[in-house]
Amino acid sequence: MGLIFWFSADLTLAYYYFALGIEEQIHVSFTDFLWFAGYVFLAVHLFTVLRLIHTKINLITVVVASVATLLFISYNVFNIMSSSAQSHLVLGNFTDVVVTVSYPVLDLILIVPSLLVLVNLRKDYAQSIPWLLSSLSLLINAIADDGYVNDFVNGQLHKLLFWDMFYLTDFILMAGALFWYNRFHISQEKRKYKVVS
Repeated sequence: MGLIFWFSADLTLAYYYFALGIEEQIHVSFTDFLWFAGYVFLAVHLFTVLRLIHTKINLITVVVASVATLLFISYNVFNIMSSSAQSHLVLGNFTDVVVTVSYPVLDLILIVPSLLVLVNLRKDYAQSIPWLLSSLSLLINAIADDGYVNDFVNGQLHKLLFWDMFYLTDFILMAGALFWYNRFHISQEKRKYKVVS
């Protein structure tokens, strides 16, 4: 469901761009709702998986990941707030600022549990490949969101196309993760079910 919402957001942006001629959304739009809904479903999935493997998780890994996340979020919030004071995204429009700052924060909410799952399943080859691809996909998405938001806030709209290539790579890696999961988990479970039946 999360990926469907993200895909719908990208389709909506494509409609804005190609049909309506709107190049970038300066203010909060319907696409932001779709992306946020996608984050909710993906986060629920990741935290559900974490609950299933919680006995394998090392406390030191959680602490290191949490500190790194807090530092990165603090850096992004400070950078965006200081840049927005000098650009078209003024601090007076509180909603736009909150939505803009939310993207890097939400990315980390997905990356940290994804990396924790990856670290704890690294010895299981069949499980680790899709988690490696999906974690890498989320990391590339976070880098793209971070760069995109910084360029957007600083008014460097001509650089935004560069970050779209990161988003494309993100989708390709996520498709590879889903293909691997389908090929080696769902297909095998269907085969086992047929044999038992």
